[in-house]
Order: sequence, then structure tokens, then C-alpha cells
Amino acid sequence: MKKIKYTYIALLGCLLLLVSSCETTELDLTESPNQLSPDGANPTFVLNQVQLDLVSFFSNVSDETMRITRQVNQFDSYASNIDNATLNGTWTFAYRINNNRLFLDDLAQTNQDIVKQSGVADLMTAYTFATLTDITGDIIFSQANNPLEFPNPELDDDEAVYNAVFELIDSAIMKLSSSAPNNITEDLFYNGDISSWLRMANTLKLKMFNQIRVFDPAVATAGINDILASPNGIIEDPSQDFQFNYTTAGSPIESRHRFFTDPYLGGGASVVLYMNNYYMALLKDNDDPRLRYYFYRQSLTDPTGDDLPCSDTEPLFDCYIDNFYWGRNHANSDGVPADNLARTIYGIYPGGGAFDPHPNAVAVGDPTVFPGINNTGLGGEGIDPILLSSFTNFYLAETSLTLGTAGNTRDFLETAVTQSITKVTAFGTGTNAPTATDISDFIQSVLTSYDAAASDEERLEIILTQFHIAAYGNGIESYNFYRKTGLPNFQDPVNQTQFPRTFILPTDETQTNPNIDSNFLTDQVFWDTNPPGFIN
Repeated sequence: MKKIKYTYIALLGCLLLLVSSCETTELDLTESPNQLSPDGANPTFVLNQVQLDLVSFFSNVSDETMRITRQVNQFDSYASNIDNATLNGTWTFAYRINNNRLFLDDLAQTNQDIVKQSGVADLMTAYTFATLTDITGDIIFSQANNPLEFPNPELDDDEAVYNAVFELIDSAIMKLSSSAPNNITEDLFYNGDISSWLRMANTLKLKMFNQIRVFDPAVATAGINDILASPNGIIEDPSQDFQFNYTTAGSPIESRHRFFTDPYLGGGASVVLYMNNYYMALLKDNDDPRLRYYFYRQSLTDPTGDDLPCSDTEPLFDCYIDNFYWGRNHANSDGVPADNLARTIYGIYPGGGAFDPHPNAVAVGDPTVFPGINNTGLGGEGIDPILLSSFTNFYLAETSLTLGTAGNTRDFLETAVTQSITKVTAFGTGTNAPTATDISDFIQSVLTSYDAAASDEERLEIILTQFHIAAYGNGIESYNFYRKTGLPNFQDPVNQTQFPRTFILPTDETQTNPNIDSNFLTDQVFWDTNPPGFIN
């Protein structure tokens, strides 16, 4: 075995991320997990760590981008939310994923039994670094995790990183398609099913080609057409979704979804956890059947007095819309009253909370419903929606419309919306749940609007508005296409600070590495070709 030049990091995953599979994983380790030699490391353990770190990485980035794209409320300005400390933990997870990927890649060079584990680790690293590039631009990659040769690694150009990630995905596909044995025994996503990982690989490439379609339409078109012709397929059915599943277990290891453990336990929602008024109204005003799956109204009374500390400006109230949806407008930072047991909170999807059984325009039931006592819903058994079949169809709707790639745009849109609603409503039903007629009427209304659109720009806005809704729980997707297209047109502009076109590189890196200077919120990733200030 060749000498390994990078530092092997193998921390016990169960101590870092709390998932049920860790409770039953048996590891035959005879050395300290923090001081494992290459010969003593258990590849299953290493791959498990990569998966757990990917979940942490995704949740960190998604939660931040959900706020700035109005999926949940952002408290105060962009600059106060995205600063040079925001990515400290996220950066650590990303480079630990890469470090363990390098370790598995090295082992796989001389051991066929580890080739497929190495391929899976390559894919999770590819998702991580494509996403890190999307949110920060230039990052460390070619010199990463090699402290002997590069004690102070330099940043790579973001376009070069994208190209390297494409190559990493192709390498993973070769490994997973090889004749090497499938010894994957700890797979938190696909239970060792190689065909599903190959679909995930092609879907990740589709996502990335779609992301660069404005920057390089010829490359994007050729790449997407190659993917559509691939025998490996793409994620096209909800049963193939790339998602992480949480459980109801709160002890001995906390494995419930964070959207549940915040508002449904103890004293209710945390101080700054408010739903976004624009986003709730986007669903409510259009009779979207996902509304009461996404949001749970704790109170069936109108807020008054101290519970309504902000002004009632049109078109949305700063703190309240109507029908007992207590939220906040984007970037509102008014005082927080004692409404943590009354404000609207996360619902049953995707965090495993409660389904809101009350009809949209009728006040019924207990006016002081507190789900922490009366309705814990699924008890935290939610998901992280990383790459879903509905996303795939939105990508294809966008590229068929704008690039002319294969397929019918309207059909892709219809399939995407249908798959999203089917997935969401499958989380559970209750009193006054949307009927099949409600669902079909909504889908038809979307298609009617699409048919009536006067231009491709209007049609694209319909596609991306629906994608913005379907992506609930994954702010990364909305953050990417908002910067790429300026769509959808958010109806609650924020003018006091510049919208963050990239996140700030973390101080944990910039203060210790003399080869890296901090960047700015106004910097733009290579595929973001739009002028400064065109979004808010």
C-alpha cells in the first residue's frame, strides 16, 4: 500500500450525528478510533462516518439557505445571518468527508473488496463539494487534506472545482459499475443498492449541468442529453429518492428531525423560529394541498396586543397574514413576544411534526392547541430531502424549456408537481385532509397558468415557483436557481442589505491559512452571470 499523505480522521459517527443505525452497528475495533492505522481501520465504519457527515453538512447549509430564500423566516438582515463564522462547522464536515473519501480511495487501489464503498464515498464527496462551490465560489480542493505537501492549501477556481467534481462522479460510476464485490453493509440511504447509487450519480450530474446552463449552454445541453441516454437512469420515482430518514428515538441517542425537536418539545419554538409569511401565503392563497402538511397552526385565535408587536402593512402583515397563520415577514427583527406556543410552526413534512387538521378558513377546535402536549404527530420521523424525483423533473422542465433538451416541458412540470404532492401527503392524513379532487384541481390550476403564459420567461417562473414550493426542507435548490435566474419573484423585497450571492469563507480557515483571504457576500460564483443587485 502506498504511503498515505493525508491525516486520517475517524471519529465515532454516533457521537457526532444521532441516528438510529448507530445503535445497532457493531464495530470490531482493537485500536482507538481516533488513532486508527490504515490497516486497522474498518472501511464500513469510515463509510458510515462519511454518510453521517454528509447529513450534518446538508442540514447546516440547507437551514441557512432556507432562511435567505424565505422558506422560513430570516430574523434581521442578511449580513447578520451570513458572516465569517456561519460556515465554520460546515467546512469541517466537508473536509472530513473528503479526508475519509481519500482514505477509502487509497484502500480500494489494492483491495477490490472496498471499491464500491469507495465509489459511494466519491459520490457523497461530489455532492458536498458541488454544493460548497455553489455557496462559496472558490474553495480548497486539489490541495485539500494533504498537510505534508500543502500545509497551507490554496483555493481552486470554482469552475475548475466543478470540472473536478464531474470527474469524481464519473470515477464513482466506474467503481460502482465494476465487477468488484458489493460489500456495502452500512448504507443509510440505499441499503447497499448499487443501481440506486448510479441513479443518484446521474441525477447529481443533471443538477450540476442545469446549474451551469446559462453560463455554458452548449456543455450543459450535451451533458444532459448524455445523461438521458445513460442506461443507469436517473432518480425518477419517489422510491429512488436520495433522502436521509430520521426516527422517533430521543434516547439514548437523539435521532429525531431538528424541525421536530425545536418547536415540539419543552417550551415550544425557539426565539427566532418563525415561519415566513410570504411563503405561507404563497401556498394558502393558491389552495396548495401541501399547506397544512408544511405548517402547523398552534393557535386558532388572532394575535392581538402584545402578541402582535409589529405593524400591519400590506400586502402582508409583518407578523400575521390571516386564518391564524402567525409568522414574520422576511428580515423582520421586531421584538419577540411570548408566542412560542401560539405561532405557526413546522408541520408534518419534512420534519415529522403534526398535520394541521383545521380547515383553512374556519376556526374550530381548541383555541390553545399546543402540539407539545396534544399532538406530537410523527414524533420527529422526518426526512432530509436531498435529491428527489420531483427535483429531477423540475430540472428537466427547466432545461427542456430553456435549452431544448429532450422531453416535453409541460409533462415534466405536471409530473414534478404531482410527485411532490404525492410524497408530502403520504406522510400522513387526518381530519379534513385534502381530497383527491382538491389535489387534481390544484395541479390543473398550475397547468392552466402554464398554458396561459405569454412567454418562456413567464413559463419558467411558474416552473421555478413550483420548484421553490416542492423544495421545502432543502434551501440549497432555491438558493441556486434564485441567483441563476432571479426567479421566483419574491413579493417581500429587502432593501437594507445586499442579497448574499455567496457565503463568507469561515474564520477557522482564513485566520489560520495565510494563503486564503476572506471573500464578500457580493462575490459571485462562476455560473452566476447576473449583474450586481439584481435580486434582493
